[in-house]
Amino acid sequence: MKQTLEQAAIEAVENHYGMDYDGKTHEMYILREAFEAGAEWHKKQSPWISVEEQLPEENTGVFFTVEWKDSHKGYFTGLYYGNGQWESDHRIFLPDSPLARITHWMPIPKFNE
Repeated sequence: MKQTLEQAAIEAVENHYGMDYDGKTHEMYILREAFEAGAEWHKKQSPWISVEEQLPEENTGVFFTVEWKDSHKGYFTGLYYGNGQWESDHRIFLPDSPLARITHWMPIPKFNE
């Protein structure tokens, strides 16, 4: 079962700072609030990664976006083979294609975590 944000904050205070969380001291309050603020900030960040910043590992299943020459955009689930080559549902996208280019990708989440 997943932790609540408050439970994760308390665990972080106890494990990373070696303190017993009592919730009463000003320091405990500040640490918990900072952890929760960081978690909220992280939740608002886009999970999409630009291919200009980073590529997935070779032979990895991912979600990816394709932008066609006519500015139409599509979203696919597929495989990144490496060397700029992507595949989804019998479509292969090559790195120097004049018709379409991959712009972003994101890992497929593991639903058991």
